Amino acid sequence: MGLVSPVISAQTANVLSPAERQAGWELLFDGKTTTGWRGAYADQFPTKGWVVKNGELRGELHEGAESGDAGDIVTLKKYRNFEFAFDWKLGKGGNSGVKYFIEERQPKPAKGSQAGYEYQLIDDADYIYNDKHLPADLKTASIYDVVAANKPDVTLGKWHQSRIVVNNNRIEHWLDGVKVLAVDRTTPAFSQGVLDSKFKDYPGFAQIPEGHILLQDHGHSVAFRNLKIKTLP
Repeated sequence: MGLVSPVISAQTANVLSPAERQAGWELLFDGKTTTGWRGAYADQFPTKGWVVKNGELRGELHEGAESGDAGDIVTLKKYRNFEFAFDWKLGKGGNSGVKYFIEERQPKPAKGSQAGYEYQLIDDADYIYNDKHLPADLKTASIYDVVAANKPDVTLGKWHQSRIVVNNNRIEHWLDGVKVLAVDRTTPAFSQGVLDSKFKDYPGFAQIPEGHILLQDHGHSVAFRNLKIKTLP
């Protein structure tokens, strides 16, 4: 951990450079429309809550509950091995997340969000959960409740760059050009992380092979841009 990667791109937001195109990157958000996305467990994009403004895909969410406002949104496609990059911004006290390996298993959860691996996005320093400050595995860039990221608390109110890399069973989370988490799903450490998490009773959670990417409605406003993906062999 702690390795630094080059910035993927520094050009205009929501535009791929010729080098990125040649390398196999695809945009998941064109900065103008919601093409490529739909509501989780739905055929259409939500009619409220998620909007496109000023080149940003924004969740204008206020209810403070998990999937209790506009609902989550997911990619139309499923992904197995991939590199996914995205910029994000949260305000003070904010909570959101980017999930992957979303299967949309039936029945749909009566409340809350579909289970999956979550790149946590949250106010590390000030968010209070069950009357306590957050443990490491519930902080930004962690695989939520399973594997903690190795990093200082993030500063909110500014744009951050994140990246998720899944290559067979190896998973990496990057934050602002630094690798902050690396884990192999076949290791005892990952298995134990799942057993110690709220996902312990979700059948096959440690071996989900593929799924949609999800942007979470957790009832706090969040903004995304530069959503881009490269599938890996």
